[in-house]
Amino acid sequence: MMSLTEKLRDFAGALAVASTDAPDDYPEWGYTTYESNMTNLKELWTEILPKLTKELEKAEFIDGKLQEAFAAFEAKEKDKGRKAILAIYNLDVKKLS
Repeated sequence: MMSLTEKLRDFAGALAVASTDAPDDYPEWGYTTYESNMTNLKELWTEILPKLTKELEKAEFIDGKLQEAFAAFEAKEKDKGRKAILAIYNLDVKKLS
């Protein structure tokens, strides 16, 4: 079972990929697709969120920005979605506790 630190690191990695590749710039030669990366972000966030008891404001911000990003990507608003993902990434999510 992964620790919170490991999950946060993986979450940050998935955010980094989404900030540059989502929704339609994933390299064909890569193993990560838009669908797999979005699923990974959702699953990791579901596991991380209950553990962020000391960071409730940041957790609410991240939750809202994730929703905004997913909605933007679905609406084909790539720049809006990427900006929402970057806003999360720039919180230095690896250091949340």
